[in-house]
Amino acid sequence: MKSRSSSIVSTLALAALVALRASAAQAAGPQISTFATGFSTPRGLKYNPDDGAVYVTEGGTGGDLVAPDTPDCPAVYNPFTPYHSGYTGRVSRIWPDGRTEVVADHLASMADAYNGLYGPADVAFIGRAVYVLIQMGGCEKGLPNDLPAVLRINPDGSTTNVANLNAWIRANPPHFVEDTDPATTDLEPDGVFNSMIAVGRYLYVVETNRQFILKVDPSNGAITKLYDMSIDEQGHWPTIIAKHGDKFYVGSFDFEAPAGLYVFDHNFSGYTEVYNDLDEINGMAFKGDDLYISTMFPWDNQWSANTGGLVKVNKGSGARTTVLSNYANQPSGLTVDDNGVFYVSNNTNTGDLNPGEGTVLKVRL
Repeated sequence: MKSRSSSIVSTLALAALVALRASAAQAAGPQISTFATGFSTPRGLKYNPDDGAVYVTEGGTGGDLVAPDTPDCPAVYNPFTPYHSGYTGRVSRIWPDGRTEVVADHLASMADAYNGLYGPADVAFIGRAVYVLIQMGGCEKGLPNDLPAVLRINPDGSTTNVANLNAWIRANPPHFVEDTDPATTDLEPDGVFNSMIAVGRYLYVVETNRQFILKVDPSNGAITKLYDMSIDEQGHWPTIIAKHGDKFYVGSFDFEAPAGLYVFDHNFSGYTEVYNDLDEINGMAFKGDDLYISTMFPWDNQWSANTGGLVKVNKGSGARTTVLSNYANQPSGLTVDDNGVFYVSNNTNTGDLNPGEGTVLKVRL
């Protein structure tokens, strides 16, 4: 029989071993692994605490549909046309063990002239309801009946349109448009919607080209303008939104000027720019009180492979610390689970890859 003293020694030895292993893991730095594979243009990510799964929107691979260029559905010509569209977008969820399951399939997907891909852009939850943001669409994409919208995903995988974003955009021009020349503008007639979060019973949506932040009531389809960032006649190009405490955080993406991190009060009466850097912001997540942002590539090496970064930002001062660099290939979405583990969508520009080569990475800091 073991003596009490020997049991205490064994317990202390085990505790020391655990502490040693934890210390060694911490010294080794962040741990990066592939969480799930098989996605086409993975974009927005959200962790759902209700079921413990990570939901990922997939922009898809476009298709063979083109604008008919008829009087009731005229083609639009700009630097990104023609578009080739189809129904290859979807929303999937990843269970904690890495198993994947399609939640909604055959959603609108578009490929532009440079093989950039658009479609399902983000996902959010209100109670048990799952909502997906459709980024673009419309006649000029070959999708006259599928326009930018917020869709509710029904339990059987079908979808219901709960907010017609395109109609609101066409009826509400922004204060300022930088380029109105049809030959050069990237101002899509039906909008370019990039990010969505749920706050209470509302959805908050970011439209990039017109620089709107909108509030959507999915129960009745009502859309309210919260802020028009073009009011100062500058190009801010908001792309991503997050909320922490009573403030909202909006990040931007700009190929020609520093990206900004803008902090709004809860009434959206105004904002403070606490951060600007040449590297764009296309994903944000809070871990406790700490804000982390995802960057797709360095500003001076745009569209380069395997140059994605993860940056920790002081949400008050804007001071930033690089946590990871050159660890992912054009990452986009960023989310964090209840255990403080990050998930990042990787290989997001699937137009340059084969279908299904997108992945979701797991990052432990």
